[in-house]
Amino acid sequence: MTARVAGACGLIAFVTMNVAWIAGGLAQPDAYSSVRDDISDLGALTASDPWLYNQIGANLTGLLVVIFGLGLWRALSPDVLGRIGSLAVIVSGVGAFLDGIFRLDCRGIDQGCRNTSWHSHAHKIESGITGAAFLLGPPILAFAFRRNPAWHRAWLPSLLTVPASILAGALFSVWGDGASTRAATVVGFIWIAYIGAELIRIGDRGAVTLDTRGP
Repeated sequence: MTARVAGACGLIAFVTMNVAWIAGGLAQPDAYSSVRDDISDLGALTASDPWLYNQIGANLTGLLVVIFGLGLWRALSPDVLGRIGSLAVIVSGVGAFLDGIFRLDCRGIDQGCRNTSWHSHAHKIESGITGAAFLLGPPILAFAFRRNPAWHRAWLPSLLTVPASILAGALFSVWGDGASTRAATVVGFIWIAYIGAELIRIGDRGAVTLDTRGP
């Protein structure tokens, strides 16, 4: 039951993230462009209806990803790679949660915008850590999945997630930085939703079917 709840959180996180981005973007003035402007602008101090991004897209989504990561940790234990990969997912979830707390001072469309406050600097540092953890999780977990019979079919999609995310970001960069970041992140959340579905299907069985012969 615990694994299935965590898996459901992974699926819901994909929904809450997209709902927050879309609704938050629509709440901004016409000058804001989801194609050109930063996602974090949606939660800035000067943003219109910033709660859509901060509380739904960041706080709630981050909490859901943390629960999802904890479920993976439990389902994949005692495998060390499984625990390390799950920890990376948990760190990315904590970072996403903090994204809604450490807010930017202003949006890129605001005249004379300069994000110089302590919380803006904290936001930038947190975003870097979150992004790194988000990229490390899938490939590490791929090798944990590869040697686990219950999870074996998830290893190749996990291994390909980061290259697919980079490719999506590069392709959408033609339209703008905002489109590039959104495309790359969506690929990552598709992976979370997929692994969430697998977590629901497998439950806790993955923890007791580890192939000890190695990768």
